[in-house]
Amino acid sequence: MSSVSERTSALIARDAASVWHPFTQQSLWVEDSPLVVDRAEGMYFWDTDGNRYLDGVSSLWVNVHGHCHPVINDAIRRQLDVLDHTTFLGLTHEPGIGLAERLIATAPVGLTRAFFAGDGSSAVEAAIKMAYQAQAQRGEKRPYFLHIAEGYHGDTLGAVSVGGIELFHETYRPIMLDTLMVSSPGVLTDGQTRPDRAAQVLA
Repeated sequence: MSSVSERTSALIARDAASVWHPFTQQSLWVEDSPLVVDRAEGMYFWDTDGNRYLDGVSSLWVNVHGHCHPVINDAIRRQLDVLDHTTFLGLTHEPGIGLAERLIATAPVGLTRAFFAGDGSSAVEAAIKMAYQAQAQRGEKRPYFLHIAEGYHGDTLGAVSVGGIELFHETYRPIMLDTLMVSSPGVLTDGQTRPDRAAQVLA
């Protein structure tokens, strides 16, 4: 690994003075020497000192097709020249309608609408509200939710509530939604069927 350049040192100092990193204890962050990413292509990124790294987490599960994929980048550029963004609140647009139709075509029978959110945590928050409201409109207020042990759904308050990361629960329990924990329904013992396991989990 090469030595740290003046540019990298300056960027690390500027970062420490201005950026609050997620899931990071800031006092420990400034004691470390973070990687400063300069560019990326495919499954790799390079730091500001020219060192190459395998992006083993796809930039936190986002770039599953790799960085700077030419087909994806070209599609984004073409769309930006026509319409960069508009809300679905009171408006609609052809690219969004087309994407919704494609998603619904692959969805299980009975799922007939697509709801778009900016990220996974926001989608979980919306799903929690939709589930609660659907029951309330039927005259049943059900303010309790199940969460699966060790599940992770994001880091907003609702997503933490229905996730199963105990560290988050310990920290934020006083302001979390009421939930009941169940073990993972996907773990089967020898000879056990999925319906049997589901019944066991929900018992």
